Amino acid sequence: MGISIVIRCKDDERVFRCIDSIDEKAEIIVVLNHNPDLQKRLEQKGIICCISPPSNLSIVSNIGFFASTTGKVIITDSDTVFLTGCINKINKALDNHKVARARLTFDVNNELPFSKVVAEARDYVNSLPLVYTPGIGVRKDLVRDIGNFLFNENVPFAVDADLDYRIKKAGIDVLFLQDALIQHSAEGIKHDIKAALRIGSGCRVSAETLSRIFNGSNPDMIGKHLKGVKFSHFPDLIRKKGIVVFLYQIIWDIHFYIGYNSQRVCSLKKG
Repeated sequence: MGISIVIRCKDDERVFRCIDSIDEKAEIIVVLNHNPDLQKRLEQKGIICCISPPSNLSIVSNIGFFASTTGKVIITDSDTVFLTGCINKINKALDNHKVARARLTFDVNNELPFSKVVAEARDYVNSLPLVYTPGIGVRKDLVRDIGNFLFNENVPFAVDADLDYRIKKAGIDVLFLQDALIQHSAEGIKHDIKAALRIGSGCRVSAETLSRIFNGSNPDMIGKHLKGVKFSHFPDLIRKKGIVVFLYQIIWDIHFYIGYNSQRVCSLKKG
């Protein structure tokens, strides 16, 4: 059984660095927004390109997943690179598991404000047993176990939290590979805080959609499950990452809940 690698790109030039890090024979699919120049350069390298509308990561992910022709798919982003042996380890893991997840770590760039703090905070959430992208591998036969769709196209952001919830509800065993590493480009605090707002909003949309899928379950209870770092994690977070990262997580959480509750208000107005 072969393996495909789907790279969610938008219009990011770093996609070439991601492609160059692929050290196994694989079908490579890049999903990007309309960009004829970038598409031409990718296709000249033998890369399959799919065009996606902007601003919905679920649609982007599904386009790549269903365009693949193999039974196993790894989903990553253009601002990541695979460390040596990572793809091989995910590929082998999928022989016996329907889902496997690599360990995602973040670079640090001193030119980006607080990138070290952001990296440590992201490292903590990615150490938790959550099926978060980038860096997940799935078998195609997973789809029939989780509602006959992979990513929920009603959910534009926090798409992996929605997937993680449905995988756990279905009782699917996930293999978390601590020695299969994917490196993410450094991020500054401004980018990460904007992400917190989008993730909060996406989690609320997901909670409302999942409530309907699972027979009227309370969306607020689902929303609590969707958030990665919970209040119960705080003592462990302080012990492992220190007080500065903990305080940053509080700031991140505030913005998450601003996004979450803003989306709740929008839904109430519509409903």
